Amino acid sequence: MATKRNTTNFGDLNLLPIMNMVCLLIPFLLMAAQFIQIGVIMVETPRLSRVQSQKDENKKEALNLTLVITDKGFYLKSRHGSECPEGVSDDEKLCFRKKEGKFTDAMIKALHHHLWFLHASKYKSAESYADPEEKYAITIIPEPTVKYEDLVKVMDTVRDIPADARNPPVKHSVPGIGCQMIFDKKTSSWGFRQAGNITVKEAACMYYRVTLALGSS
Repeated sequence: MATKRNTTNFGDLNLLPIMNMVCLLIPFLLMAAQFIQIGVIMVETPRLSRVQSQKDENKKEALNLTLVITDKGFYLKSRHGSECPEGVSDDEKLCFRKKEGKFTDAMIKALHHHLWFLHASKYKSAESYADPEEKYAITIIPEPTVKYEDLVKVMDTVRDIPADARNPPVKHSVPGIGCQMIFDKKTSSWGFRQAGNITVKEAACMYYRVTLALGSS
């Protein structure tokens, strides 16, 4: 015997209240929306701009004395360009060329004396440097093929004042220990020994602040 199911007719869905709500919300959302973005632009006043430009003009540029070691010899340069000795051509960017494919003692000595000329004569004035300590700073850039013993010899050379320097002559006798620094336990810093009014730094040190730039060009 078949059973009769109860069916209820709910009629059509009334969407009018929802449509009225949407119509009311749309103007409200449009009124609350923000279409203007506010940003901040940093602008210097003319007075501040002049002060900054004066600071830039007064700021000294670093000398950046650099010694490049290649398979063919040495090349010296700074912010002024080539620093080869007077009368020496810097063709192929060389100031001191290898003799018979070797860094000879005469070649090292010539480099040593020329570095002393730059240190104590050409760039003697503190106005040549951005910082007083830069007078004792040099950057060494060796090519990857330079031998280790040649690199060590050059680093030892640039540190000490040549004992037989002539241009200009050395004011004080160069100590046999050379340019050596000592550690002061009181100040926890490195410094130089002093005998009388003369320090080892003044008597023996040329470019003791050596920066080794490996892999640079």
